[in-house]
Amino acid sequence: MVSKNWHSAVSKFAVMMGLGVTLFASPALAEYPEKPITLMLGSKPGSAPDTLGRIVAERMATILGQPVVIENRQGANGSIAATKVVQADADGYSIVLMTAVHSITPTTRKDLEYNFIEDFRGVGMIASVPLLFVVNNELGTPDMASFVERAKTGDIFYSVPGIGSIQQLTTEEFSKRAGIEMTVVPYRGGGNATKAVISNEVQLFFAGIPPALPHVKSGAITALAISTPERSLAAPDVPTMIELGYDGLTADNWHALYVRSDTPDEIVTVLSNALTEALKLPEVAERFLNVGATPWINTPDEQTAFGHQEVTRWRNVVDEAGLTFD
Repeated sequence: MVSKNWHSAVSKFAVMMGLGVTLFASPALAEYPEKPITLMLGSKPGSAPDTLGRIVAERMATILGQPVVIENRQGANGSIAATKVVQADADGYSIVLMTAVHSITPTTRKDLEYNFIEDFRGVGMIASVPLLFVVNNELGTPDMASFVERAKTGDIFYSVPGIGSIQQLTTEEFSKRAGIEMTVVPYRGGGNATKAVISNEVQLFFAGIPPALPHVKSGAITALAISTPERSLAAPDVPTMIELGYDGLTADNWHALYVRSDTPDEIVTVLSNALTEALKLPEVAERFLNVGATPWINTPDEQTAFGHQEVTRWRNVVDEAGLTFD
């Protein structure tokens, strides 16, 4: 028979080995981060992703004890910034803020230098940013029903901050559901697309809340609906598309942090924990609300899976709408 003393000795040895592994691994983990981290943004300074990214970067830097340096690499629907991160080392020192468009470009762009699903993994969501359905006041359509009736007579143009954007796909999904036809007019950025509605160059924009909300509050344009399943605290009087009878018609211009897919789990966990801690700060929630965003906390695995689901969702929208992109 094997003695109880032998079992005890083996158990103690196993515990010591476990401690040894932990003690050996801890210094390596503690070294990250030991230098500044670069956060790539695929948008221009002052945009919603830039604003939200800077708020989070500032708080994460304090939590991590290292600067989080913003680098704006705008253009190509955010793919330039994403490419820079794919080409960098998988060491957690290059991260990218992605938005909903990054789950659309795998369908709409054939020139990407990366595979969104294979080359990236999520660190975590940052925020939910709803889209506001805003129209020019000269249309004389104070509600969605009157807008649809007016749109059926023709000559409705809508702006987008780029071909293949979530704003374009959401508008196309709506027009199909409403049984109307409209013409897309691309602009450079959400600010310009919003100004086009104000000046009546176009009649409609499914706008991100940050560029549009101040003009809605001032009365320069009218908001007929919001794209998220629930109303926004930033615009509580604006009904959802679901409330207006468009069941299932939702869209969220989400913002999230991503790293290369082969980044070590330990590093992703450090980043995720710092992001979560930052998003739980009341001051962050308040600053987000000021630009119409809501903090959204999830895990790296949940974000990765969500991004993959979004690719499928928007690919189906493109196929059903019969959209083509050169």
